[in-house]
Amino acid sequence: MCAMDLRTNKKICYLCKKYLIMPINRATLIRISTIDKCLQNHYRRWTINDLIDACSDALAEFEGRSNPVSRRTFQNDLALMRSDRLGYNAPIVVRENKYYEYEDPDFSITHLPLNDEGLDALNSALDILRQLQGFPQLASSIDTISKLNEQISRHTGSSVPAMDMEHVSGYRGAQFIGTIYDAVRKQQTIVIEYQSFKARQAEPLVVYPYLLKEYRNRWFLIAEKLTNRVPQVNIFALDRIQSVSVDKEHSFKKCVDFDPEHFFDDTIGVTKGIHDKARRVVIKIDRQQAPYVESKPFHKSQKVEQRFRDGSIQISLKVVINNELERLILGYGGHAEVIAPPAFRERVAESVRIAARHYSSKSEE
Repeated sequence: MCAMDLRTNKKICYLCKKYLIMPINRATLIRISTIDKCLQNHYRRWTINDLIDACSDALAEFEGRSNPVSRRTFQNDLALMRSDRLGYNAPIVVRENKYYEYEDPDFSITHLPLNDEGLDALNSALDILRQLQGFPQLASSIDTISKLNEQISRHTGSSVPAMDMEHVSGYRGAQFIGTIYDAVRKQQTIVIEYQSFKARQAEPLVVYPYLLKEYRNRWFLIAEKLTNRVPQVNIFALDRIQSVSVDKEHSFKKCVDFDPEHFFDDTIGVTKGIHDKARRVVIKIDRQQAPYVESKPFHKSQKVEQRFRDGSIQISLKVVINNELERLILGYGGHAEVIAPPAFRERVAESVRIAARHYSSKSEE
């Protein structure tokens, strides 16, 4: 049986008499930063419901969907802040049995030295949060997080990151992520000025934005054009968008056939139409690449159907056949061979033949 030790504000298992380490993850960091920010605002009195709502709103901004914070989670966060586990010992008091505030009005968790465990936990969370600084909606939270980061750097004497996630600096279209993100969440019709690679000039399009999706360091807007005669989704690369604005003339329209949470479950990449169905794709991988393909599957539907004596394997996928799947397979060169379906096998074979002709013509010169 587990409970909170009121003397230490730590979770203890009374069966083994050992303290349990409650994980400090990204969500916890966001919540305690939000509580701290609220309690520093002396122009408002904060009830438990006010603080829970503020935490829920902050998490929604990060996660893009509503995820209400429970009272139990909130109470655990308060216990964490009041304890010395992270070195806060926050003087949080309740006035009139209703309003939460800092007993010391100048207190803030960003002003305090942290203990080693707190530094370790916050460093891990900050490594992840730093990757999200491109979203303008997170500016206020990032400000608090940046102060914590500075404090950690001063304490340790080092600001060397321990994580480096892929990103493209100066990516065209990144400036529109915030506006489109808001439009998706608020279900607002927008006008985008878009120029495809085939078009000579950009054209304005009125669209209903449904989803922002990232694939291989490139962002895409999944939307539906106002001019579509039949329901279908269109895919727009953000680096081809030249401007975005909210359209107040046309009300937002949902696409009943598009489920943003599961639409791409059977897809590698972003190329998929509403009525595209997943197919069974069979691929043979040679012994050299088999361990890598097993440790990093092409898709979550991947299954090993057969193992050969030479160490090669035959796998199957249940996915939509698109350009991204073809490029993924071609990226393995001679280490991968499409077995089925026959039409897709021929499609990949033709790409290989074209590539081979390029190299053979060079050698003849």
